[in-house]
Amino acid sequence: MDRRCIGNSCLAKAGTRSMNLDLPLATVLMNPRAEWNSLSRGKVRIARDLKVDWDEFSQDSYLFSHCTIVASLDTEENGYYIKPACNDLVNNNGNGWTNPVLMATFRSFIGGENYLEHIQIPELTKGKILDAVLRPLKYKDEKGREADIFYCDILVATDRKHSGLVRKIESGKMGTMSMGCLADWVQCSRCGKVMGDNEGNCTHLDNEILQTFVDEDGIERIIAELCGRSILGPDGKMAGDPKSVKFIEASWVEKPAFYGAVLNHYVSEVSKAASDVLAFPTPLLEQTMEDLFKMRVADTTGMIVLRVAQEELRRRKLDMIAAKVAKGMWL
Repeated sequence: MDRRCIGNSCLAKAGTRSMNLDLPLATVLMNPRAEWNSLSRGKVRIARDLKVDWDEFSQDSYLFSHCTIVASLDTEENGYYIKPACNDLVNNNGNGWTNPVLMATFRSFIGGENYLEHIQIPELTKGKILDAVLRPLKYKDEKGREADIFYCDILVATDRKHSGLVRKIESGKMGTMSMGCLADWVQCSRCGKVMGDNEGNCTHLDNEILQTFVDEDGIERIIAELCGRSILGPDGKMAGDPKSVKFIEASWVEKPAFYGAVLNHYVSEVSKAASDVLAFPTPLLEQTMEDLFKMRVADTTGMIVLRVAQEELRRRKLDMIAAKVAKGMWL
């Protein structure tokens, strides 16, 4: 599997442990203007002045939801050793975001699309992400170890013209969201190597992801792919690179029926959304091809959806080449 196609699971149902991280379900806001303004203000929030056209985004036209969509990781002074308290915050595909990176990039959620099952075709958008804020907190794992991290909360508007989806959200049948992001840079949490789009993985990310190692101080740590990177700022201090990660969407997702399926062998078993990708015209698949190699999504089913699109487009291109060869058009 190409490194740029690795997915991740950053959202779980309230009160349960799923993919090693407990975050709340999406919550429907009955009075979004007042409720979100209240939620996004105060000393414990890192926010901005919300500028929403409430005439355009009215409650008559949209259903509004609040969701805690992603969590960050606290690291040691070298910037890439993950503090043991955060082991549970690394998702089941080995991805994570450091505090500096999430602080520098979380606002890229704003203006992003609201999809269903990560089918990232603009014509199929279900709404918009209107705002994003950070919530700092002291995270404590099951062993009592602590770390300073952030949760990112988003305000999502779902267009009421998608009446079936809206009914599911309002009834609680569809209450889980997961994010999708592009990572132009990643870093290994063991060796610290920073890798761009066209660079190969270090051996740790190729062969040891989610395994543990013992550092020079005798501390056992997890190996993960840290999305994004930190760079030297004008003040001479390291800070998250705001261009290294872009959060581009948040999707409503059903609970995946299975995990870890091999794409070409199990297409019939994936969610209906993944199977429906096969019916899209080639131009719609082609327009997202470049981003598929950098895409990370917050659930395993969503990852499969993207890989279905990628593999289907490859198949179609091979069929086109074969057809040209058969007609003597390819020399």
